[in-house]
Amino acid sequence: MRKGIVVGLLLALMGCMSVPITTMVRMAGFDRDDFLALEPEALRLRLTLDRNVPVNLAATRLELGADMEDGQQQLFAGSVQQHAFREFEVSGGWFSPEAEPRYQYLLSLDEAGKDAIRRFQEALIREQVQSASVSVQIDLDDDFDEAVQVTAEVQLSQEEGFFTLLDEALFEPDRYRD
Repeated sequence: MRKGIVVGLLLALMGCMSVPITTMVRMAGFDRDDFLALEPEALRLRLTLDRNVPVNLAATRLELGADMEDGQQQLFAGSVQQHAFREFEVSGGWFSPEAEPRYQYLLSLDEAGKDAIRRFQEALIREQVQSASVSVQIDLDDDFDEAVQVTAEVQLSQEEGFFTLLDEALFEPDRYRD
């Protein structure tokens, strides 16, 4: 089943309107030392949806990619587990004075996910890596009839707050079903 979407965070995403420019600038400045400094225990992914659609945790992941100098590519997929869930309301805007519900998942890496991040860091140390990337694969349950807006944010360390990877990206139900 094709239920998810993969969103890379390199220059290839400049045409994607859901990725904030501040994120593109921040990730463009990310270097080898920044990737080596990642703390797998501190990595968090926060997903905020405008509809109560379950997130398929088994297929949602934080991914780190490495392009080797020999032309090979390696992908290290960090599987996640639910750390917390909350339902809340945001105040309406100019055109919608009523409060609107939001559903937020806070995800952390499970043990296999932490191991994947450590393997990525080991590859950075021992291999000749030409470039690296961060991406997130978000997999929603198939049972949704209307488009869902998803905001994805990541926290890379305990000292830093979250930064936005996707800002209200629209998931259309027909695009994620067989």
